[in-house]
Amino acid sequence: MDKEFRKQLDDYIRVRLNEKRYRHTTGVVYTAVRLADRYGADRDKAETAALFHDACKNLDIEEMNMLVDQYRIGDYYIDKPQLAHSKLAAAILEDKFGVTDEDILNAIRYHTTGRAGMSLLEKIIFVADATEPNRTYEEAEDLNKLAFSDLDQACLEVLKWTARLVEESGRYMDPDTTEALRWMDSMLRDQSVEDSRTFAVFAAQTIDDKKGLDVIVLDIRGKSMFADFLLIATGGSERQINALASEVEDRSEKRGRFVRHIEGKNGSGWILMDYGDVVINILSASMREKYDLEKIWSDCEQIEWEV
Repeated sequence: MDKEFRKQLDDYIRVRLNEKRYRHTTGVVYTAVRLADRYGADRDKAETAALFHDACKNLDIEEMNMLVDQYRIGDYYIDKPQLAHSKLAAAILEDKFGVTDEDILNAIRYHTTGRAGMSLLEKIIFVADATEPNRTYEEAEDLNKLAFSDLDQACLEVLKWTARLVEESGRYMDPDTTEALRWMDSMLRDQSVEDSRTFAVFAAQTIDDKKGLDVIVLDIRGKSMFADFLLIATGGSERQINALASEVEDRSEKRGRFVRHIEGKNGSGWILMDYGDVVINILSASMREKYDLEKIWSDCEQIEWEV
């Protein structure tokens, strides 16, 4: 980005954002530019959109309402600062700074809600906003890692997180978020089944290489809303259970696959590793017998994974 233009944008937001919001903005710029480099997007566009995305965030509601009217954003956005600030930032960037690139403007307009059919740049800004280093919510770090290995999956997870926050707060769910969730979920399900199977087989072979016992992979599509494949294996001891899980995690990261969540360490006799489309259960013999996951999923097809 041209240094003078960047200074103009920075000067504009610096006097309008509080310290916390400005720090967040610099974190979004940092993350967005790195994601642009990772996925081959235009880094100047990413920097522009990230730098200006929250330009109106700290305006009071009266001023926002006035600007909504001035820029003819729509009565729908009156008294909705969480939604209005992004639309206003795009309008001001175009009006005061002459930016007419629709991809940049849309990345700003929809950075809060997402939308169906998001471009690469829109996904980058949407995910960077939610996962930049200053974010402190529990899932932020894992989502940030996921963003650099699978941007689409990270986008879906952030959409789910956004929807959950809106529901828990009792706020109105914007239709753009609802449509974005449907679109992204449908797109990924259409594209991911073979990749899911390949990864499940890879995980099974990894556990087998490390002497895990009785490894099975079940195709749970159509029976489950949370995953496509379920892997079950037995470890001979607590130490081996942890070693098997660590080996899967290490080898998966080298393939660009990062575990979203791990449950059950510290002597529980059962480790569950959630990779989104594949869920891996490594259990002691007694825990496997007790919970009998094979019986629970007995109507699912067992797939071949051995070479």
